Amino acid sequence: MTKRQAIKYSFLNSLLIIIGTFIVYKVWWTHDGAKYLGLIGYFIVGFGSILLSISLTRIIVSTKTDFDFTTLSNPKKYQILKETIGFSKVKIINTIYCSLSLIIFGSTAYGLFTFLNKYEKEQLKNFGRLQKVRIYDIHYKGKGAKFAFFEFYLNGKKYTNDLDPKNYKVGDSATIIFSTHNTDIVKWADDVE
Repeated sequence: MTKRQAIKYSFLNSLLIIIGTFIVYKVWWTHDGAKYLGLIGYFIVGFGSILLSISLTRIIVSTKTDFDFTTLSNPKKYQILKETIGFSKVKIINTIYCSLSLIIFGSTAYGLFTFLNKYEKEQLKNFGRLQKVRIYDIHYKGKGAKFAFFEFYLNGKKYTNDLDPKNYKVGDSATIIFSTHNTDIVKWADDVE
């Protein structure tokens, strides 16, 4: 594979990471089955990071032998690569692509979480509205933790959401803050600075 093709694949793999990041962004605040789509987004980001790191390794380390993800994950192909280019060069390739993969995935995840937290704070600061709610139920969602369920209204439309119940019980009143521009962003009012 030529460096030109490696650069082309680098752009395509970067696009894969962007798609995964976009999926995570779109489902971050949802409280239903779409949240599992976020896990798929994380896997796409991770897989894209591995593929991008291999493409970048091809650009950094020049070899006469072509290698890709299947070569590095298949023991027979890996052995052939080692015999062809030598153990020391394979070790360099492994170190570079593993390091790049972790750096790319880690920086993408850190950047995404930082952006999502900043976006949430800005939404609540600029478009936040306080509202008293009554907790109508507290129960488990699947095998996870308990959640307190409540309803709130915006422009006559009813929304249902849930948060960590803290010390609240069914029938208790509480104050929430939610974004009028993204009603999936909801917090207990006393949790927001």
